[in-house]
Amino acid sequence: MNNQVARISDIQLLPSVSTLYIDGSFLPLSSHSTSSMTYAWTAIDSDGFILESSYNIIPSLFPFALRSEIFALLHGLDSLFRNSTITVATDCAQLISLWSLYVDAPFISKLR
Repeated sequence: MNNQVARISDIQLLPSVSTLYIDGSFLPLSSHSTSSMTYAWTAIDSDGFILESSYNIIPSLFPFALRSEIFALLHGLDSLFRNSTITVATDCAQLISLWSLYVDAPFISKLR
């Protein structure tokens, strides 16, 4: 039996990542001819150096802002070194609520 889990990202980050900044964006149909979504994440080490960043366009099937935030989180987490312990920085209240409902890991709110 194969214990490999399919990956969604082709990036493999170093174990020194301490913080993952994520963001998603959504441009509704009214402001453009077609609606569009994008996501981005940036991996930072404990000294504040940017180790890697990534962004991409998301297919616009059922587009909405939370979906772009979820894509950012999943792609960032999938790029991490296995068994990493990190801080995820987001400004999306809906994502924080979902995290608390479905993920068995502590979420600590921090304002800066």
